[in-house]
Amino acid sequence: MAYKILILPGDGIGPEVMKEVDRVIHWFNKETNLSAEIEYESVGGASYDLNKTAISEGAMALAKKSDAVLFGAVGGPKWDKAGLRFANKSKSFLNLKSPASGLFSYSTLSHF
Repeated sequence: MAYKILILPGDGIGPEVMKEVDRVIHWFNKETNLSAEIEYESVGGASYDLNKTAISEGAMALAKKSDAVLFGAVGGPKWDKAGLRFANKSKSFLNLKSPASGLFSYSTLSHF
């Protein structure tokens, strides 16, 4: 079974960071028994520039169907001036998908 991973690179430095994350996932696919399929969607200012919304309904639907969602950096002066601010309303630092996902065993947080 292949795990479905959605990468939301964001904007600013997010795409650069997520490019390296993609390389790491591909390495794991090649060198270990991990089987992961990666998909990309826009989020944040990048999505706003394309869709006039911070995240599209399609991206949200894909996120709900994914085993893992990797979220890059979002926001910046360009979009703040447009009245678009990205706030973490939950005040959380980290969002974890349900431990029912088989990917949880790969996490350094799995012992919690």
